[in-house]
Amino acid sequence: MKYKNILTIFLLVSLFLSFSMLQVNVLGSDETSALSGESPQEKIPKRITGKDGTPMVLIPAGEFQMGGDMDEANEKPVHTVYLDAFYMDIYEVSNAQYQKFLAATATGRDPRGYWTQRRPGYDRPNQPAIGVTWQRAVDYCQWAGKRLPTEAEWEKAARGGLEGKKYSWGDEPADETMANFGKYITGYSTPVGSYPPNGYGLHDMAGNVPEWCYDWYRPDYYQNSPQRNPKGPDSGFHGERVVRGGTWQSIPMWIRCAARSGATPKPKRRDLPYSSGFRCAKSFSD
Repeated sequence: MKYKNILTIFLLVSLFLSFSMLQVNVLGSDETSALSGESPQEKIPKRITGKDGTPMVLIPAGEFQMGGDMDEANEKPVHTVYLDAFYMDIYEVSNAQYQKFLAATATGRDPRGYWTQRRPGYDRPNQPAIGVTWQRAVDYCQWAGKRLPTEAEWEKAARGGLEGKKYSWGDEPADETMANFGKYITGYSTPVGSYPPNGYGLHDMAGNVPEWCYDWYRPDYYQNSPQRNPKGPDSGFHGERVVRGGTWQSIPMWIRCAARSGATPKPKRRDLPYSSGFRCAKSFSD
């Protein structure tokens, strides 16, 4: 009887171990990752490099609160937006990069820009390209295998994972250590990446140069914008496209994450010191 009991226990233990091994073998890849402590999200590249050599970071999928609660009607109402994952350029496109695009596409000299005009304060290779038309920004992004960000993507990226904060770094007052704004700080645009990055690792999302977005601009768009992956209205107020981020000339109010405005897609020559630069985005699925 004693030996039978031992044999029975041995058989039960063997069966239990065999069943446990079978469970492990038939688990799906996500469950295996969970058991090993490895999340499927960890396999997604957090950083890539675009054709133009600019590093890009992953902005994760999910919801965020878009808009602001100040007295600016075009920022209201604050509303929930869901975005699919996408990549965003860490830096604004520089003069040197834009010149490479012009040369590679046989576009030649762009008469609106400052990047080839020997203009002190604007024409250094590592300064952001300004005076770029919306269409030229679109063309550059396509050449680099990317696209312009939507307005919603831009704001989510600018917030750096922070919810309900004024600036890309939080609610601390803006000063000369955080961003290039207010003409009295530098008087010109500064080289890309001169100021600390936000929570996603993006530089110059406040101040320096205004940045084109894909969307048409309408001040009342938030009244009925879609909740999921909004891409802007069908037409623009006075034919304007969205610009974001403020400039080296801006007061603190205009470098907030929620601050929005529009600009004519083809700036006039006299508007150059105030006209837009840009950075590129890329869909995660591309």
